Amino acid sequence: MAFLHPWACVLVSCISVSLVGEFNLSDLYPPLWNESPGQFSDYRVENGKHIIDPWVYPERMGMYKILVNKTASYFEKFAPDNEQNILWGLPLQHGWQYTTGRLVDPSGRTDCGYETGDHLCISVDSWWADMNYFLSALPFLGAVDSGIMGISSDQVTLSPPPKDQTKFCLDVSSCQSSFPQTMSKWNTFYKHLQLTSSSFDDLLKYLWDAHTSSLKDVYKVFEDRLEYYSEPEADFGRDWCVALDYLATSRFPTTFIRVSEFQKALPPRVLVSGDKAPFISNFTALQNTVLLGLNLLHKVDSATGFLLHVSYAFTGSGISNVAVNLKEASWDHKKCLGSAGRGAGRKAHPDTDHKPGNLGDTDENRVTAIDQT
Repeated sequence: MAFLHPWACVLVSCISVSLVGEFNLSDLYPPLWNESPGQFSDYRVENGKHIIDPWVYPERMGMYKILVNKTASYFEKFAPDNEQNILWGLPLQHGWQYTTGRLVDPSGRTDCGYETGDHLCISVDSWWADMNYFLSALPFLGAVDSGIMGISSDQVTLSPPPKDQTKFCLDVSSCQSSFPQTMSKWNTFYKHLQLTSSSFDDLLKYLWDAHTSSLKDVYKVFEDRLEYYSEPEADFGRDWCVALDYLATSRFPTTFIRVSEFQKALPPRVLVSGDKAPFISNFTALQNTVLLGLNLLHKVDSATGFLLHVSYAFTGSGISNVAVNLKEASWDHKKCLGSAGRGAGRKAHPDTDHKPGNLGDTDENRVTAIDQT
C-alpha cells in the first residue's frame, strides 16, 4: 500500500491547512457577494410570498447570504466577525463553481452561464448546479421551517427551472414531502445551533449529517447530467462526491478561511479531454496532486469496501502526527453515489483500476503513520 502514502498525506494537509498571516475576509468573499440580496425584502413579493429564482446566480447566492447573516449570532461564542460560521462552506463552494465555469450549460445548447451570453444564468443541465440546488434549497428552507429566519414557512417559494420541474422541490412543504429525512436532519442542525450547550464539534456533526444526506437523496436523479462532460470532468464529479464522505467523517470545519484555503487546491476550470493529473500544464502542482489524490481515493474506496479514516493534530506551525488508517466502513457504503454504490456509472478499466489484492493483506499495509513537523 506504499503508493497511497503521498496522496493521503497531501489530502490531509489540504484539509488541515494552518494559515499564516492576517486575512481580510471581504477579499475572500464569493463572486458578487456584495451585489447579492442580503435580506428577504431584496426579493420580489407576489401574493405575500418572497419569490427567489435559484437559477440566477446572485439570487441563489443571496439565499446563502441571508442564511449566513441570520445565523451569525449563534457562532459569536466561537470567534468574532462570523468567521467560524460553518455554513460558510456552502456559499464558498457555490462561488467556486461559478468562477470555474461549472454552472454553465454543459450541453452547449444554450448560452446559459457563458460570458458571451447570459453570464448570471445557472443551467439546469449542469450536474454541479443541480447537486448544489439541494445544498441551497434544503438548508435554506430548513432554516425557514426552524424559525431561525424570522419568517413563516409559507412566505417564501423558489422559482422552478425551465425544464425538469418535477425533480425539484420549491418550498418548505414540497421539500418536506420529497425529502423528509434530510429536512429533518437540517432541522436537527438548526435546533442544536440554537442551544447554548452545543459544542463546535457537535454542530459539525449535525451539519455534515444533513449535508451528505442532501447529496445522497439526489445523486442518482442527476447522474445522467454527467454525460454532458468530458470523461475527466465526469470522473472528478464522482471523485468529489466520494471525497465529501471523507470530509464528513473527519468533520472538516467548513469555516470561512478553512474552506477558502482548501478550494485553492481544487481544479480552477472545467476539465477537458486530455487533462490527466498530475500533468495538467496550467494547474498548480498542488491542484494536480490533489486531483490525482481524489481519484486514487475513489479507486481505493470502490475496490476495497474500506473507509480511509484520517486523524490529525495541530501544532503552531502546521500538522503533526497525521495518521491514516484503512478500516472497514461502519456506515452506509452507498451514501453519496446512490443505490448502485460507489463507482456507479464508471466502467472498470483493467489497466488503471486497482484490485483489492493490489493493496496488500497485512495489518502493516493497512496502517500508515506520517509525522510532519
